[in-house]
Amino acid sequence: MDKKQLLFIEDEGYVVARVEEILKDFPRFEVTRLDDAEAARELLEEKPFDIVITDIYLRGASGLEFSFKALQKNKDACVIILTSLDNADLAAKAVKEGALDFIVKPPGLERLRNILKMVTLVRGLAAEKD
Repeated sequence: MDKKQLLFIEDEGYVVARVEEILKDFPRFEVTRLDDAEAARELLEEKPFDIVITDIYLRGASGLEFSFKALQKNKDACVIILTSLDNADLAAKAVKEGALDFIVKPPGLERLRNILKMVTLVRGLAAEKD
């Protein structure tokens, strides 16, 4: 089975560490991680991704922009926005514009595992490890 392409865009160290720990449970995802807005823009224009996990704010860019670019390249992409509580309204706007869901960090990061399990089941990619 082909690996599914996942792009993870985040620059906060504790969030990166926690999300990378969660992603270890999903061996069928080929993960690309970026913490630079310009590199993320370029990659999203070059390559379609199945799943994009992005912070709502990254120095020099917005998760809304990354969501838009990901969905332009792959209309079936699942975009998950990571946000702090004070940005929840903006994250909700991202969902209205096509993102699958948003997670308030840090307390909500564990929800990411459940969202990814749901995505893998819906897309026929049953996780190898629970």
